[in-house]
Amino acid sequence: MGAQITTKDIAEKLGVSRGTVSKALNGRDKIDERTRRLIKKTAAEMGYKNPKTAQPGQQGVPVKPSGIISLMIREYQVGGGPGSYWPTLMKSFGEEVAARNHKYMVNVISSANEETLSLPKSFESDPPAGIVTIGPINRSYYQRIQSSKIPAVFIDTASNVSDSEIFGDTLFICNREYTFNMTSHLIEQGHVKLGFIGSCLSARSFQERYGGFCDALEKNNIPPCGEFIFNNDVDLIRDWMLSLKRYPTAFVCANDLYALLARATLNESGLDVPKDIALCGFDNDPGASLLFPDLTTVDSHVQYIGKRALQELFWRIENPGAPYEAIKITSDIYYRNSTEGYVFPKK
Repeated sequence: MGAQITTKDIAEKLGVSRGTVSKALNGRDKIDERTRRLIKKTAAEMGYKNPKTAQPGQQGVPVKPSGIISLMIREYQVGGGPGSYWPTLMKSFGEEVAARNHKYMVNVISSANEETLSLPKSFESDPPAGIVTIGPINRSYYQRIQSSKIPAVFIDTASNVSDSEIFGDTLFICNREYTFNMTSHLIEQGHVKLGFIGSCLSARSFQERYGGFCDALEKNNIPPCGEFIFNNDVDLIRDWMLSLKRYPTAFVCANDLYALLARATLNESGLDVPKDIALCGFDNDPGASLLFPDLTTVDSHVQYIGKRALQELFWRIENPGAPYEAIKITSDIYYRNSTEGYVFPKK
């Protein structure tokens, strides 16, 4: 084994005083934030073990971020709409931040930010210790965040970002797997005319959910019916559904908001869920549950996701050189009356 790395070794490598290194590693006094992060990063890379905190066999230095954490969210996600998925996620994230005696701020990504690939202006004078993004963002903007060298964790990504080219640690629900299971359950009940309502060109989570739907059809030798597939913006659901000349016996929706709008349009057309059509969603959105408690859905564990994202960010700050991780979160399907109450007409 090599000699143990000391603060003197780190100071000599960076050309700073040993006192500066000690202050940076132990969180004492005010020093330039960039210098602090550089010292911590170098210490971790050199294998330095802080005698005050290091555990046997632990590599690097357990680091508590000293800057504010940035929670980045796109404009359209602010407010939440009929459901409350995003606000609930942000709340759980904030609770985890507070539990760790830390601070965070919400940075809204505008269309102009994405078009010009510009980070929030506050980053120039006071870069955050880390970034967590919520929902899909322009692919090039992920790359912009990556180029900033600020540790980042992404909750979901754009549909055109694969596991092999993620630009930071990324969290996903097992979208494809659970939509496959839910669709397979409908088929086992006797449904062979199935439709899908979503927008698989936006979020990767939606793309994966559509993939799971198609996988279930293929496994059961059921050809997909393009007439019953909606792949567009959520605001266009009503017009599309009202234009249909006939309906499937079941719709699988990309999330609970799509399911809410689908049910409202079906009711407008004089059709009842589940008497006339079975319907299922995804997310177990807290707000949607109040409006549609009988909806069959998959629990996205929104409260856990926010906490898990911050845990991953802290780990990333301590391990800046580790490979990026694509983290899959397991879940549960709640089969409720919106699918279980459907009864096939007697022949």
